Amino acid sequence: MNTKPVVLHAAPCQEGWDDAGRGNVLWRTLFSSDITPTNAMTAGVCEITPGNALEVHRHSVPEVYFILAGTGLMTVGDAEHVVRADSAIYVPGNALHGIRNIGPDLLRLFYVFAVDAFGEVKYVF
Repeated sequence: MNTKPVVLHAAPCQEGWDDAGRGNVLWRTLFSSDITPTNAMTAGVCEITPGNALEVHRHSVPEVYFILAGTGLMTVGDAEHVVRADSAIYVPGNALHGIRNIGPDLLRLFYVFAVDAFGEVKYVF
């Protein structure tokens, strides 16, 4: 693939899940080699409304979250952490993790995987 610089601007989160097993969450994939001329990293923005969650899951690829807005309860392994705007979380590959919106406002986070495309991330709930 011929990679090149890409600049994107805010747009609504339109991908997502709404079921008991995976949670009620929306996201927008920003960079993924199947939709942008990029490689080596996949990134996007995730939104979780109050009271909802991205349920506990795992995948072999490490992940980074950076909280943009709101308050959440982040589970990583056996530990729980309250996270808020400007919190950064590193999730090792295969670590159980999930996040629940525990505040009154929208929880927004930026996520990054070290893979070419989002489709390479195999979620196990």
